[in-house]
Amino acid sequence: MKILAIGEIIFDIFGDDAVIGGAPLNFCAHCVACGAKAALASGVGADEYGKKALEAINGFGVDTDFIGTNAFETGKCIVTVENSSPSYNVLRPAAYDAVDADIEAIKEYGAEIFAFGTLIQREEASRNSVKKILAECDFKEIFCDINLRKNCYDRESCLLCLENATILKLSSEEEPLLAEFSFYNKAESEECLLCNIASRFENLRLIIFTKGENGSVIYNADNGTFEYIDAIKSNVVSTVGAGDSYSAAFLCEYLRSGDIAKAGRAGAERSSAVVSQKGAII
Repeated sequence: MKILAIGEIIFDIFGDDAVIGGAPLNFCAHCVACGAKAALASGVGADEYGKKALEAINGFGVDTDFIGTNAFETGKCIVTVENSSPSYNVLRPAAYDAVDADIEAIKEYGAEIFAFGTLIQREEASRNSVKKILAECDFKEIFCDINLRKNCYDRESCLLCLENATILKLSSEEEPLLAEFSFYNKAESEECLLCNIASRFENLRLIIFTKGENGSVIYNADNGTFEYIDAIKSNVVSTVGAGDSYSAAFLCEYLRSGDIAKAGRAGAERSSAVVSQKGAII
């Protein structure tokens, strides 16, 4: 299977440590580890961090053919972790804000899955690249992790995800922020909430609703059923990248078997391994 993601390449800065990351990069690296082929469309700067990024991404086995070098600095994010919960200060501008997608090369690559989120849409150039890919390329599934970062999303970027995704991932922490845009009706239960979202956006086939230590709920809009996935207990060091690893393991298993419950368990297992370490990629 082939997966194409578009999005940020960021060095997460933990005090004096710099760890390469960014949700789509983490996602692609985990997809490769789960047996898929994955490519990332993004940008890096002509700086030392850019050089390190390309070396690391090649080391993860992720295709770098769609990563361009431009005049902006390689992305950075200041991460602070308190009580195992991270907060993010995503610096701007960054090289990934100026992605110019090569549509013909992307068509030739022939990915089955296209993945994107909101952060890559914070500047017009990269948002337009996302729109071009959606308009001109065909995929079996379109996966969106809403992945809301403070000051890096707006109504338009969220709506582009909701109107195009066939598989949507949303966390219980992010949902109240998304609800502020009034895209769908509020609900007293998470089941009704997921039904409301799916009824508003009929392109959605699956909605993955993650709840941290409380596991996840997956709604199959095709037949109206729910799968409840327990979290796997582990010694939590940091939750950075946990959602990205869940997404990758889920999608790879789902594409292989079509078994939603099995895919959810695969996601839970991989995210449990990630939170037990410092760093988003294992």
